[in-house]
Amino acid sequence: MRRALLLAAALVIPVAGATVAFAPSAFAGAKIECTTISGTTVLTVSGCTGGVTGGKASGLSITVLAGGGTIHWASGSTTTIAAPTITPTSAKKCPGYVKGTHTNPYTGKEPVAEKFSAVVTADTGDGIKVPGKASGAVCVAVNGNITALKPLKTN
Repeated sequence: MRRALLLAAALVIPVAGATVAFAPSAFAGAKIECTTISGTTVLTVSGCTGGVTGGKASGLSITVLAGGGTIHWASGSTTTIAAPTITPTSAKKCPGYVKGTHTNPYTGKEPVAEKFSAVVTADTGDGIKVPGKASGAVCVAVNGNITALKPLKTN
């Protein structure tokens, strides 16, 4: 289940970065950055700047996103991504990390962190290159809560 959460989180984040697609032509090639992600099995991505995204996407089911899928943005646009590539990374900056003990004092376990990249395969807006690339990093707490480790960006 935890690996599924990581996979889904990695998929959600690339989509958040893919919101450039909703930008007007003047934003063609612009970069999008989303600073916040929260949730466990249903996620909200917010703090999105750099395009016409409506600032967020919410109600994103991790099971729908685990193999890639379509994200519905607050602006009314959609972005579709392929399944992400996930790579483990340091969890030292994740909530719940305890330096030197390698265990969380409350649960006996540490959070995990994953870097991801995904291909944007379709978009109903303009301004994003298809195929495009989205990347970022997330923390998954022992309780399954997913948060952004690094801002989510499109290239």
